[in-house]
Amino acid sequence: MGMEALLVLFLLGLPQLDSSKVKYCYHNSKCAPPAWPALYHTCNGSQQSPINIKTTEAVRKNDLGEFTFHMYSNRHSLMKIKHTAQSVKISIGDSLELRGGGLKSNYSALQFHLHWGWNSSSGGSEHTIDGVRAGMELHIVHARKGLRLEGALAQPGGIAVLAFFITIENGRTEDPAWKSLTKTIKYLKEEGDYRKLNGTFSLMELIQSVNLTKYYRYNGSLTTPECNEVVVWTVFEESIRLNASLVETFFEDLYINRSAGIRLHGNFRPTQDNRNRVWASRGASRASDPSTTAPPALQTQQLPKTTESGSAGSRPFLLSLLLTLACHILPPN
Repeated sequence: MGMEALLVLFLLGLPQLDSSKVKYCYHNSKCAPPAWPALYHTCNGSQQSPINIKTTEAVRKNDLGEFTFHMYSNRHSLMKIKHTAQSVKISIGDSLELRGGGLKSNYSALQFHLHWGWNSSSGGSEHTIDGVRAGMELHIVHARKGLRLEGALAQPGGIAVLAFFITIENGRTEDPAWKSLTKTIKYLKEEGDYRKLNGTFSLMELIQSVNLTKYYRYNGSLTTPECNEVVVWTVFEESIRLNASLVETFFEDLYINRSAGIRLHGNFRPTQDNRNRVWASRGASRASDPSTTAPPALQTQQLPKTTESGSAGSRPFLLSLLLTLACHILPPN
């Protein structure tokens, strides 16, 4: 059998995945994060998120100053909390707006959701700082003002996400705003269940314990499929600190399949190899001075862009790999 025929048979034997028939998940190897690049070609790009932020390589940028959080204190802007099977999502009315912070546009808040691990003592954040993973992570998702979500997902910088680490502690005083949020989770029995929020807390009350001038900034992607590389990320340095009793409900009461006993656990994507520069706000505690920091050598390298058929630049490498495999499989002449 010729080499080309062998390669054809080898390729035909590879599993053919149809993303239209598979919904992404975290609990099953067929649809969990390692499978996403095969299910969604856009999850295989060069600017993926989340990342590990190395503070010694983050360069301070003086125009990354304070934000303006317009209407974030409005308690009636938080509409409902919903079980999505991948997380819990809180929808936001159309009055909240994010400005400043070095952003090139104003952004309208759409929703926020959370990521967590398996229990209150395990790591569950998506981003890490210097390799340290927090217990949970909160994402507030915004679209560039004037764009519908579909348009924002198609434009670089169309989405801005504020990311907050959550540190889980024993014996800490319960935060009343977070208590109002977490007590609704017991009503979310299965996917699609929701609970209306009654104006008992605001978004600002959930994040006000954090110094909002200390953060890191980079360009990346959504951390869920289809992993669109359109996100301006702001990752805050300080953590929201919550009593373990407040967040136990995330680990105990949320199920993907209650009858089968499958809980919604470990809903975070591992860190990705994103080569974009990470910047630090002028208020960040840990960062390098730009006058003494040379840009990393990898920063100038252009990685291949992906297409619907896969990474165009990776085909010679793939062919070489298959030839190598074939040489090991076929006996010598």
